[in-house]
Amino acid sequence: MAAITSTGLGSGLEVNNIVTAIIDAEKVPVQSKIDRDTELATAQISAFGSINSALSTFKDSYKDLSKASSFSAVSISSSDEDVLTATAGIGAQTGVFDIEVLEKAQAQSIATAAFGSANDTIGTGTLTIRYGSYETGSFAVNADTTIQNITLDSSNNTLSSLRDSLNADEDNGLSAAIINDGSGYRLVLTSDRTGENFAMEIVASDDDGDHTDNTSGISRLIYNDTTKNATQTVAANDAEIILNGITITRDTNTIDSVITGVTVELQDTKPGSNIRLNINSDTSTVESQINAFVSNYNTLIARLNEFSKADSDNGEKGVLVGDGTVRGIETQLRGVLNNRLDHLTGTIKSFANLGIFTNRDGTIEINESNSALPKFSEVVKNNIADIAEFFTASGTASDTQIDFTSSNSLTQPGTYDIEVTQLATRGSLTGLTVNNLTIGSTNDTFKVRIDGVLSNDIVLGNQTYATLSDLLAEMQSKINSDSTFIDKGISVVLTEDAGKIKVDSSQYGSSSTVAFTEVGATFLADLGIDVQQGTAGLDAAGKIDGVDAFGDGQYLLSESGDSAGIKIEVLGGAIGSRGSVTYSEGSTKIMNDLLLSMIDDQISSSSSDVNSSAVEGAPPSTMLDSKTDALYKKIEQLNRQEEDLNLRMDKYEARLFKQFNAMDSAVAALNATLGSLTSMLDQLPGYTNDN
Repeated sequence: MAAITSTGLGSGLEVNNIVTAIIDAEKVPVQSKIDRDTELATAQISAFGSINSALSTFKDSYKDLSKASSFSAVSISSSDEDVLTATAGIGAQTGVFDIEVLEKAQAQSIATAAFGSANDTIGTGTLTIRYGSYETGSFAVNADTTIQNITLDSSNNTLSSLRDSLNADEDNGLSAAIINDGSGYRLVLTSDRTGENFAMEIVASDDDGDHTDNTSGISRLIYNDTTKNATQTVAANDAEIILNGITITRDTNTIDSVITGVTVELQDTKPGSNIRLNINSDTSTVESQINAFVSNYNTLIARLNEFSKADSDNGEKGVLVGDGTVRGIETQLRGVLNNRLDHLTGTIKSFANLGIFTNRDGTIEINESNSALPKFSEVVKNNIADIAEFFTASGTASDTQIDFTSSNSLTQPGTYDIEVTQLATRGSLTGLTVNNLTIGSTNDTFKVRIDGVLSNDIVLGNQTYATLSDLLAEMQSKINSDSTFIDKGISVVLTEDAGKIKVDSSQYGSSSTVAFTEVGATFLADLGIDVQQGTAGLDAAGKIDGVDAFGDGQYLLSESGDSAGIKIEVLGGAIGSRGSVTYSEGSTKIMNDLLLSMIDDQISSSSSDVNSSAVEGAPPSTMLDSKTDALYKKIEQLNRQEEDLNLRMDKYEARLFKQFNAMDSAVAALNATLGSLTSMLDQLPGYTNDN
């Protein structure tokens, strides 16, 4: 019998190679498929990340087109910028305007007499500063300003320390400087506001006991209609211009309420000369922004086409070929571009009306050459207001005394009827007839509660007032100067009502109240007001789109239906039907809403946000979010499949080695038996071994 030969220990078979071949035959096809699927999923995640970035870039590229201010650009030129310049805001009126500058507005300055040093002591006490006008020769307080009480003590009783303390207080309405004019050091006080009605009245309560002398103490700083120890160096003055033949005065050199949307800045005076202001519409900014919109949209479409192409020149397919998400993105983007906004009132209701058309490859193109279609540049030049309406979300009310304020994400485009059943009112109190204009110790002090907030003691100046209007200006100024009211932003308006004092809160609505809580002994007899509560204000009431709206002050808010979220301000007018409010949803908002439903803010995460749905407060799922999450989950599944395959193959390999080892042992035993038998046969008599 021939012996069994082997390079192995027993059988002579190459067991390792055989087992490896068996394992590879079963494992390699499965592993190759896992690797291909993993590589594809990873490439698709990268592709969707690139698409996500392109979507975000596109979204950011047109944000200025959602702003009404972008469509109000004008070019302004002044024939003499040394005399006046101008800037434009939203809704600037175009045209040609001739302006003659007669007077510039000036802020009043007053200066003390000369001191020997900037560190000379002035004195101590209290300076009371009021703002108003000396136009008639006597001081008339400006009721819209607050009264300033400046305390001088050891910390600020020199020229320099007083200057520093005055300048440190941003609310006192003035600035201070020390000037050496050659004769000595003079403290110069300048009102922060220009205009005749912001001149300073300064009176003193001097600790040296003499409140008016000009020889010592803080009374050397006083300036009023009876005593002028300080000297006026610059008079308060209003600006005066003649605009196209109309004389206009303002208390500032920045004039922003004469030409709609235009602010004129006076630089100098030039009586007898007209400065020409040319204001022309400037559409270059809008054209540039729309061109950027087109360019970035086409970049996005090119990216989508690259990843979804069926074949390229070298025969390769895009990594997202046939993917439904890509087709969905392209379809929805085309839907917005082809959408027609028929709710708009202007002539521009679609991108086609604007001169922008879609090509066969999905990109868009601005038309300037095809005369049969709208030309972009001509449309922009002639229809800027309609283009603004097309791109921006806007709201308008047909009634001039109703303002559209805001909307929210629930608001649907449309026109909604407005009915006003109650105008908002302010808290108000009207006293009895005023019998005495002399204010003294028995009627100079009172407390008021305005809008639920209690004042400190209000103390009127003791004097006989020439008219009730003068007294009302004093009362309003003192009430509005109360420190508690200033902190809370509370103020009042006082008017004369047939010889009576009427006090109105500046706030509208049910929280607006006026009450006098304490008055002097003769306050009622002299001024007609006792400790008493006035009438509370009322909130506006009415309906929007036939449904009761929520009233808050002068505002009405729609809380349900298609008009939900519309907020209007009712400034006045009649009770009853008040026309309508129209809300237009611009194309930028529609595009934004679409892109927000696609873009995944978490896509940059290395493991995506596959478990976000189970996390409280996680962002809502978007189109790309769902897609990339599914791909990440697929990779996790493939990783598990690979782990399972490796485990199964390891076990299979162990089993094969065990079986081959057993076979090897059996073969070895058989070979040993063969050897023994051969040896025994060789020993038998008459046996011949032919081999």
